[in-house]
Amino acid sequence: MAPTLAAGNEGWLYFAYGSNLNRAQMAARCPLVQPVGPLVLKDYRLKFAGEGSRWWGPGGVATVAPSPGSIVHGALYRLGIGEDGALDRYEGIATGRYRRVEDLVIVDGEAVLVYVGTELLGAENPPSARYLETIRQGYRDWGLPLSALAEVRTYPAPEL
Repeated sequence: MAPTLAAGNEGWLYFAYGSNLNRAQMAARCPLVQPVGPLVLKDYRLKFAGEGSRWWGPGGVATVAPSPGSIVHGALYRLGIGEDGALDRYEGIATGRYRRVEDLVIVDGEAVLVYVGTELLGAENPPSARYLETIRQGYRDWGLPLSALAEVRTYPAPEL
């Protein structure tokens, strides 16, 4: 069965794996959003890349990258109709740093919206402490294992 967007008064299912796991932040961005539940993305890893942003400061931002045998903890939300446009703006679709992927995750035959960083994000780079704490709060919000973030170091990268 081909993936479809849910009909009726529902918007996209959306897979969050970074700061949008933080329920308070997500509700502020998308007031109609409904939490659905935790989800594990198989054969991908959580990666931080780029030079930061005006909002989060210096340091990388989250994306997912193929990695056989790895997993990324995240959660599903149901967006309200049109709220994907708000996320497009927040995620910087217009700048080309992220792209929408609508066939990476399928749940019960329904396509799930995932934002994936592009090569414009740049090289791997640890996240800012503020950004990582926002993600940690999201893990707490969803009951995800904080141990999955134990190896993540914050910006600036430590000298080796």
